[in-house]
Amino acid sequence: MNMFTEIKDAVSAKEAASFYGLRVGRNGMCVCPFHNDKNPSMKVDKRFHCFGCGADGDVINFVQKLYGMD
Repeated sequence: MNMFTEIKDAVSAKEAASFYGLRVGRNGMCVCPFHNDKNPSMKVDKRFHCFGCGADGDVINFVQKLYGMD
């Protein structure tokens, strides 16, 4: 098992979003940090998906996108 698989198994996108300061509602919705969002348009659980800008992926993709990494 590689490091990325272990991280994906241990941490959800929802947990990462909360850790990085996003307020996630009980329904798993939050304001998307990847575009100018005023109303919650991003669903986070094991993975994330923004219905506004189309950002999508797992916890690794979330952190990569948040910090502008490849």
